[in-house]
Parts: sequence; C-alpha cells; structure tokens
Amino acid sequence: MEKNNRQKNKRNRKRHAELERIVLYAVGVILLGLVIGLAVKNYRLKSKLDNHNEKDSVATGTSADSDNTNGDASAATTEKVAELKVQGTVECTDIAVPATEQEENYNGEDLADNGCPYAIKINRQENIVTIYKLDAAGYYTVPVKAMRCSVSPVGETPVGLFNIQLKWDWLALFDNCYGQYVSQIDGDTLFHSVPYLDTTKDSLETWEFNKLGTGASLGCVRLCVADTKWIYENCESGTYVDIFDSDYYGPLGRPVPVTRLDNTDETGWDPTDMVEENPTAGTAVIYGAESHSINQGENYDTMAGIWAFNSQREDVTDQLKVEGTVDNMKLGKYTVKYSFTDQGSKICKSIEITVEDDEAPVITRVPVEIKLESYNGQADELADLVASYVNAQDGDTLIRTGVATDGNGKTLDGQALTSLGQDVICVAVNKMESKAGSYTVVCCAQDSSGNRSSYHTVTVIVEK
Repeated sequence: MEKNNRQKNKRNRKRHAELERIVLYAVGVILLGLVIGLAVKNYRLKSKLDNHNEKDSVATGTSADSDNTNGDASAATTEKVAELKVQGTVECTDIAVPATEQEENYNGEDLADNGCPYAIKINRQENIVTIYKLDAAGYYTVPVKAMRCSVSPVGETPVGLFNIQLKWDWLALFDNCYGQYVSQIDGDTLFHSVPYLDTTKDSLETWEFNKLGTGASLGCVRLCVADTKWIYENCESGTYVDIFDSDYYGPLGRPVPVTRLDNTDETGWDPTDMVEENPTAGTAVIYGAESHSINQGENYDTMAGIWAFNSQREDVTDQLKVEGTVDNMKLGKYTVKYSFTDQGSKICKSIEITVEDDEAPVITRVPVEIKLESYNGQADELADLVASYVNAQDGDTLIRTGVATDGNGKTLDGQALTSLGQDVICVAVNKMESKAGSYTVVCCAQDSSGNRSSYHTVTVIVEK
C-alpha cells in the first residue's frame, strides 16, 4: 500500500512539472508577441513622423533637425563648423636629423692582455676614469672601478693609447705646485692629486678640489688622493692608458665626485687622504654616495666612485652592504642605502637616485603650407590637422596627438604644457583669425617629460 502511494505521488509530481513547463512556454510566446507588436507600432509611428518632418522641411526650406528645441540643432551646427576642409595637396618637407658624430657607446680601443693586471680608460669628454681587468678571452673588458677626474678643458690632455711609466710620491708640477701619488702617462701628462702649494699634505689647493668632475687641469689627469693612490699602488708600469672622447659614460656609468669641501678660502687637506695627521680623517665615513639624477637608459652602478673608511682610517669599501636597486630604464626615484659596522656602531648613508628623461623628441617631416576652405576658430581641430602631416617620434614611439597652444607654453584653457604628461605635437594657433588670409602656426613635439624638439613654422592659408 505504501509503495503504491509513493508511485502515485511520483506520477502526480511529474504531471505538475509538465503542466508548469507548458504554462511557462505559453507565457513566453505571449510576451514575445507583445514585444514584436510594440516594435512594429513604434516603427510605423516613426515613419509617419519622418514623413511629416520631411514635408515641413520642403515647405520651410530648413532641415528637420533645426526644429529640435533640445539642443540637437546646436550640436549639428557645431559639427559642421568643426569640419576643416583642406584645399589641394599639402606639400611637406623632410627635416634632416644631425647624425651622431661618434659611434654609439664608443669606449676606446679593444685592449688585449699585455701582462698587467689592469688597464685604464679615460673618457676625456666626460672626465671619467674606468679601471678594467681581464675577461676570459684575454681582453680588458671587466670593469673594476670608476672615478671622477679633471682633465684639461681646452684639449691639452692628449688622446691615444699610452702606458704608465715612472712614478713619484711627490712631483713638482707647472705653476709652482706639487702633485701627490704621481703616475706618468706620457711625457708631462700625469695622473696626480689635486695640486698642493708645496709637499706638505695640508697645503692642498682646496679651491681646485671641488672642480673634480669638470675640466680644470693644464693637461694632466687630476684625482682625489684615494683614487690616484689606488692607481699608484695597483697599476704597474706598462699598464695601458687609453684616452678618448665619447658621449658614453662607460659600463659603470657616471660616478659623482667623492665629496665637496665647504671651506675653499684657504689651503687644507684632501679628506680622502687617510693619514693620521689629517684632521678630516679618523671618522667612519662613506664617500661618493650622493643623491643625483641619471638619464633613462644610462648605466648606473651602486658602487661606482664609492669609498668607505672606518675610524682607524682603513679602507673598508669591500665591507659595504648595499640595499636597494635602480631600474635605469624606468623613470622614477630610487633609494639606495649603504652601511658598514665600525667598532660596534652601524654607519649608514641613504641616497636617492632619480631616473629622468632628458632626450628631446625629433621631428623629421612638417607641412610647408596648408590651404583651408574656411576657418571659424576650430583651434583644436586645426592642431590635429597640422599634427596629421607631422612626423615626430620620441625614441621608438611615434607622436600623433595634436594640442592647440597659446604660443606661450600653455594650452588654450591655461594648462602648462609641461604638466600634460603625455607625448604631443604642440601647435601654436594664437596668430590664426577667422577671415581670409595667410597665417603662420608654430609646431614642436613634446614628450611626456616635457622635453621639446626644435620648432617649425607652417603657413596656413584661409581662402574665405
């Protein structure tokens, strides 16, 4: 009996489910019919209104949209005004980009093993000395140290390949001064310290010390005491010295000068001269770590130009712990922290390295003359039109967006162009008028960092 009841209930549930599906299907069909009916009715009503408006247009000589009181007519009129019509063919001229005079990343000669542990390369143009050791193939290509130096600002430092010859602890130089830790490069061309008035270590020409990193010598290669002493002690006679000019800073980048002296009115001490008598020494210190900017893509090494000395005046540069990295391809600010332990105390120095873009975009083609059927103040459209005929790029990125400017470094709504933060072609339209005539606009390319190309003038002729 119980089994029969369960079967009966099961059959009832099945019939109810089938009935529910039939009802839902029927409701769906009805709703679909209503939607189709409404759509047909709406289409017929719209057709009647269109026919009625068309008859009114014929009778009054106006467009159907002109009767719209909700602003559609105004929008349509604006669109018509915004259409700048170019008359004839636009002639363009190509702009020659100056060729780079030097080979990209030129880094002097390829120097093969000559039996010395190191080779020295001096980028005379940038006042940078880089020390190399041998690679597995027997060439001096592995960078060891980078130093800021001072060569002659007027080309008296010779270029070419030389070898270290004689050495002196002290040597008389030109102009009645002396150099410390001297290594002869060629003839009167020497590595030496910043000049001293005599052979006492407290007679440093302090006013010359802060010139390290710039052209300042009479032809020699000046270095701080720590750097010239390192060459004196580690680079034996016969060591290659390759002197050349290049825009390339080298594999370790561009180190900053080790430090700067506050008092340059009187003679004094080189702070990197770690002798007991030096009153500026004897304190744990990190030199060469200073906040500065580098260009995007420029080589950077956290240890380039760095020296560390403990309170016993010992060189502990190899004990430095460096925290933080710098992505030289990504614009931004990076924190680098240096530290070492001195007699139980932690000596720390943090710097900020800013990677910035200082390379201006280039324009390689501009229109000479553009003829317009009319012009009614459509400044933004004119800027886009001019930009469409300009070839401009920032590195490998093409620049296509035009921006109308007031000719004084701002957009027409008053925003400073340097704050746009995007690659644009700036078109100064401040001399344009809405009457027939010949006008000029000035254009340039600007990248997202605010660097600008050269400026070019385009003639715009408004015919009516």
